[in-house]
Amino acid sequence: MDLLTIIGLVIGLIIVVVIVAMAFIVLDLVSYIARGSRTLSPAGTAQGNALISYSPGLSGAAKKAANVIAEDLKSRDYKVDLAGVKSKNAANTSDYAIIIAGGPMYWGKISKSVDTYLKTLKVSEDVKIGVFATTGSAEFHSEDIASLEKQVASDLNRKAVTKTLRIGEANKKDCTNFVFALMQ
Repeated sequence: MDLLTIIGLVIGLIIVVVIVAMAFIVLDLVSYIARGSRTLSPAGTAQGNALISYSPGLSGAAKKAANVIAEDLKSRDYKVDLAGVKSKNAANTSDYAIIIAGGPMYWGKISKSVDTYLKTLKVSEDVKIGVFATTGSAEFHSEDIASLEKQVASDLNRKAVTKTLRIGEANKKDCTNFVFALMQ
């Protein structure tokens, strides 16, 4: 093989990898594996029920954030159902005082599966709703915050607590602040 053939093959392989990666993001294919669920019960009597529906995203950061949020709610004596956005448990929204949806944010928009979930969410006005988005950044970006708030307001047509979550050391603090705001 000559050098030009090898270079052509490498460039072709890079193009294929980029196209496949873009398809995973644009088509939100990772959300289709989010079908599992688990329940976290408080040590004592539960003061209410909470549902956290999430799309894990490519990095898994949203799933990690959902787990941190679930543990926080459990410590506040909530029974928490943690469910993948495509699971049967996520579809059943009755009997919850709190419903949280979250996933990754790509190019200023929350993932398609979470967006669809929010658009089809039908709950009574007394249910508290929260929406979080992981951005893959260690810093807050005002454009992401504004975009999330606008998208959620459009999807739900009602009040919801929104929060973009940073990665790294700040993530746990962001999750705690999100739960605190939701409890108000």
